[in-house]
Amino acid sequence: MRLLERTGPRRGDATDVDPRIAARRDSVRSERNRRRLRILGVLGVLAALLVGAWALSRTALFDVDRITVVGAGRLSVDEVVAAAGVAPGEPLLDVDTGAISRRLRSEPWIASARVSRTWQGDVTITIVERVPVGTVLDADGQPQLVDVSGTILGPSAAEGLPRISGVSEGSLTLASLLPPGVRSRVETVESDDTGALRLRLRPQGTVEFGPASALVEKVAALTTVMGQVDQRDLCTIRVITPDTPVVTRTPICG
Repeated sequence: MRLLERTGPRRGDATDVDPRIAARRDSVRSERNRRRLRILGVLGVLAALLVGAWALSRTALFDVDRITVVGAGRLSVDEVVAAAGVAPGEPLLDVDTGAISRRLRSEPWIASARVSRTWQGDVTITIVERVPVGTVLDADGQPQLVDVSGTILGPSAAEGLPRISGVSEGSLTLASLLPPGVRSRVETVESDDTGALRLRLRPQGTVEFGPASALVEKVAALTTVMGQVDQRDLCTIRVITPDTPVVTRTPICG
């Protein structure tokens, strides 16, 4: 007896693959390769564009052409620009407006700063300067200008500002509220251990304010009194109760 065997291709042989399936596999493989090449091409174009944009930003087309300073009075424009740390010709992309604002606010005379830029090459610096309200003595006994917040601004020139003795929120606020006509008569703004406020006038006389409350009303009362009464032989003006100020003269005061 003879055993007959099939001589055709066995299952799993390469010749088992349907030509249509093999063609589909080749097509998928080719499409995957083309997609990979397209992605690489797009990434290459983007990289080229970024490099080109960076290089263009370093040209004269995109640098700082003009710097404008707004709000400078005590400080000169050159001082503000130097403190800002920005200069014409610098690439606009390197102009960090936030960092410049912080540098400017670290300057004693600058209370606030805002910096803006345009792609036309303009950088605008807008500052608000501090206003001195009086002088205080430093550790060496030298007068230094101070603003209402207590910030030391620098050496005092002949500004006609009162000296502040016993620096406190109340004494600084009172000094800031004095109108020019009254301030010119004030030699010292004082605050004692209890917080009571007093002005020493030139050539003589004092003004008693009492506690650091209702200072706007008290200063208004003082301004009215000093504008209406004869200030010769003046001893004391009491505006502790601003609705009923009291004036005493040297015979009574003595």
